[in-house]
Amino acid sequence: MKPVSQLMATMGNLPPANHAQPLQVTPQTAEVVNDLFRRLRGIFPAWRQAWPSTEALDAAKAEWIKEFADEGIRTLEQIEFGIQKCRKLKKPFAPSVGEFIAMCVPGPEDFGMPSVAGAWMEALMEACSHEGVRIAAIATGLFDLRSAKQEDKGLRQRFDHNYAVVIRRAQEGQPLDGKILTGIGHDSQKTAFELANELADQQTQARILQQGIPADGKSARELLLAKMNIKREAPRGKEGF
Repeated sequence: MKPVSQLMATMGNLPPANHAQPLQVTPQTAEVVNDLFRRLRGIFPAWRQAWPSTEALDAAKAEWIKEFADEGIRTLEQIEFGIQKCRKLKKPFAPSVGEFIAMCVPGPEDFGMPSVAGAWMEALMEACSHEGVRIAAIATGLFDLRSAKQEDKGLRQRFDHNYAVVIRRAQEGQPLDGKILTGIGHDSQKTAFELANELADQQTQARILQQGIPADGKSARELLLAKMNIKREAPRGKEGF
């Protein structure tokens, strides 16, 4: 039986879900799933707890194929990603189909991005460690974030929505930037005047960042001194490098 790595080079993706007709399992799909379960049995020594018999194993394979189609797990790259996550679990018991599907979807940390909670704190402190956090912060409104508190539920909900959109773009291999549609319920909670001000603030901040204009007073002073060819002396007792 060919390993998944070889199949990836010779075949397309798994078939999409089709609820109008019973799911048709192609020989290629069956081969991929058989190889997946072989690898899972090698990773998890207590796999018989989940699949104690040949009948149970066959039933599980059929169920996993159906759930893969329903949940959009159609590429071999997704399955391979889930396998790699399984290797890091270091536990003897095999995952359920739901657990495995969750592992097939990369999270923000897999793209070098902070967690949702970490991104929220970075946005509040204006210390974005990743471009995705900056994009979500701009979409949320930098002015609002500067005056917000950590427990601001309404603003946190807006930011989480925008950050989720950025994460989804990363998962789909799309550019992270671009307009983010407002989350459901957000517009109804603000007046037209507030929405107009927020949009203007987002557009202004985006232009400032695109043009390389400093967004804080310290950076602006340093840029002005550099343009005027003025060098500031280091404070006494301190030597510059």
